[in-house]
Amino acid sequence: MATHHNTPVLYNGYGAGYKALRNMPISINPDFFEISDDFVGIVLNATNTWTVVKDSGASVAIIADTTGGEVTLLSAATTDNDGASIQGNEIFTVAADKDIFFETRIKCSDADQTDICVGLTVNFATNPEAMLTAADRIVFQVDDGDASILCKTEKSGTETSTDSGIDMVDATYIVLGFSVNGTGSVQFFINGSIVATHTTNIVDDENLTVAAMSLSGNATGTRATDLDYIIAAQTR
Repeated sequence: MATHHNTPVLYNGYGAGYKALRNMPISINPDFFEISDDFVGIVLNATNTWTVVKDSGASVAIIADTTGGEVTLLSAATTDNDGASIQGNEIFTVAADKDIFFETRIKCSDADQTDICVGLTVNFATNPEAMLTAADRIVFQVDDGDASILCKTEKSGTETSTDSGIDMVDATYIVLGFSVNGTGSVQFFINGSIVATHTTNIVDDENLTVAAMSLSGNATGTRATDLDYIIAAQTR
């Protein structure tokens, strides 16, 4: 699905010749392969694009009649650590001279009572919370009890984590993105501004997939995490 994105994350670090690509759908740019979803369909494509992993009381669904499209990851009302996730195929590999760009626009209903994780990870098959303990990943993470947005790179179970200094705010969209610059560094962006740069624990020996996960922080009401879009692209 062709998707337009204009923030500084995409094509970050490229010369003036790449600026024109900001107004071009990535999916028709032969220099990149990508996965992107604006969630504008009637139902989530859980056959050809996404694998849904969720707990018994949780759900994943396209929000009907929403301008621009949204998908919601919804927890059960009476279960702590109940949640849902989506993940794609493991098509991305960190490699020298091959840059990766990731971006999503996301909000949640209760920022300090929700676990959230979005980014690139190895596949997790058992339950959504397994994304939090995946041994190889490049992600943004929010932990239950604290709305702080953490930037994480993790390789073989050893992680580098930086507090971005920015908190999620209830029912308020925020744009999270990062660029993986070969095997040398990962730059993390929030709302288009750089918040962290990592040069350690960058996974370069595993294939990665795009994924998003949300868990309830307590058993006193549903928790909803909504994604407006999600995209990842890599140079060929």
